[in-house]
Amino acid sequence: MTDISASDKPSCDEFTFAASYNSGGMPSDMGGTNPVTSGDKCAQTYATKLSDGTWRLYDDERTAAPTWSEVCGRSAMSGWVNSTWMSRFPTFAKELRLIDQDAYFVRTPGFDKCDASKPTIKCDIR
Repeated sequence: MTDISASDKPSCDEFTFAASYNSGGMPSDMGGTNPVTSGDKCAQTYATKLSDGTWRLYDDERTAAPTWSEVCGRSAMSGWVNSTWMSRFPTFAKELRLIDQDAYFVRTPGFDKCDASKPTIKCDIR
């Protein structure tokens, strides 16, 4: 992975994907299955790159700790990381021939070291 430029700007990303029906931001009158009234209803985290090249995901301690009953999550991260990692998303649906309202599963390899049993969550993303 390329190092991040000093001119990089912070960005915000959300899960589930904003363009999906499972997104907290998708209103129920548009078919959204998990609408929230505000992004602050999502689990709040931030991502930081450590000196060894590992990315770590932390609780955003400016807000209440996640209860893990939230229907969405949002994370502050590098703008470069956000735009680069998601740059393939627009072709994802076309390449896999997904059509509107098709079900799909998302695997998140690299998050298997996350321990949600602690008061403060720290995840090494590999």
